Amino acid sequence: MAEAPPNPDPIPADLARGFAIAVLAFEQWRPEQEGHKIFVRGNYVRPIELCRLLEQFTDALPENVFTRLRSYMHDEPHGRLIAALEAQPTYAVAAFCLRKMMEGRIELAAKPPGTRRRDD
Repeated sequence: MAEAPPNPDPIPADLARGFAIAVLAFEQWRPEQEGHKIFVRGNYVRPIELCRLLEQFTDALPENVFTRLRSYMHDEPHGRLIAALEAQPTYAVAAFCLRKMMEGRIELAAKPPGTRRRDD
């Protein structure tokens, strides 16, 4: 996992709240939902962009956000993400995991219908 330089400041409340919203919305999120954005730092951002912003914050992830994110993960294909999240349950790792799962859905949506295998 490529890491952004850690931010010594605590995660801003609006980013933490935005990430909790992104995690809750992931269950229903699909790549074609480009209009789905979250308001943080005075702007509306796509959830995947929010994840990139959070990959620098090493604050501990709240248990309820951890539990919800973990509930979306399966041993296959998310085994490495599960291990990373359980070893280091921080916003940085959780944001990386959520971003990778979103990217997986984007890749799946780009495949021709007859070749898709849904593992997320």
